[in-house]
Amino acid sequence: MDLDYLIFLQDLRNDWGGEGFFTLISALPKSPLTAMIPAILFWCINKYAGIFILFNAEIGRVINVLLKGTFCVYRPWFSSSELTPSAEAMAKASEYSFPSGHAQFTTAVYGGFAFFYRKIVPWLIIPCGLLVLLVAFSRNFLGVHTPQDVLVAIIYSIGLFFVAEKIFKWIGKDDDRKLIFFLGGLVAVGIIFLWLYFKSYPEDILNGKVIVSPLAARADAFDALGFGLAFFLGWFLEQKFINFKTKVSNKNKLWRIIIGFAVLGLIAGAIYPLMKIFLSIEAYIFFKAFLPFFSILFIIPLIFTKVERRFKH
Repeated sequence: MDLDYLIFLQDLRNDWGGEGFFTLISALPKSPLTAMIPAILFWCINKYAGIFILFNAEIGRVINVLLKGTFCVYRPWFSSSELTPSAEAMAKASEYSFPSGHAQFTTAVYGGFAFFYRKIVPWLIIPCGLLVLLVAFSRNFLGVHTPQDVLVAIIYSIGLFFVAEKIFKWIGKDDDRKLIFFLGGLVAVGIIFLWLYFKSYPEDILNGKVIVSPLAARADAFDALGFGLAFFLGWFLEQKFINFKTKVSNKNKLWRIIIGFAVLGLIAGAIYPLMKIFLSIEAYIFFKAFLPFFSILFIIPLIFTKVERRFKH
């Protein structure tokens, strides 16, 4: 039934168009706007809201990679010769299909934003929910994910909201609990990495080629490691050595945003290209996942707090 649905959407795409629009929608999770929401919340508005969304985005990503590497579900076009996905979306699609990383990340950021503020601004659920559904549908419309790929990603991401809420309430202001959370997180991320790196992967052949290379699949373990370490190290180090406040002047908030996105721009525009040249594929995957989020949580706050202290005196 899922393949019939994708073929139906493929016919719509071929007969009526819409590929360009849904390609733009599909790009939303990796857009600057999506990065801006938790970063600006964390630096300038509500630190707890920012941490909540970043936890869901990063740890949700770790869970996503874990499920992909554990179940090893091939992309839908390998199941039917009738399926021809969007060429652009297909070129960017990662090795395995289940569950959808785009749906997970969109739900984590936009859904997490609506969830966090659900009692204060309940109407946010409508536009944020529509964005999540649009991105999920775009992955089906472009032919790179089945309905179950996107539905499972949305469901477990929403479930993670409730888990995160309870975790952060439990942590509270108790330093011992924060340490337990930090160490437990590192252990969990380490176990997930070892499982994904050392497990066996299928080597099914299609047209004389392995459908998904075990080496490429195993490299995704470094993606999970990067996202997981970025959150737990960044969160703990900021709490321990910076512990900045968001109640600052509008001028300082503006400078925090400028400094923050200057650093993120430097990472994307200069550091990534250099890493691609000089690092192995595994190291590149790790640092590509680790650097931006560790910077949001620790490096950028370290910079702007030092700048604020200097100009204060």
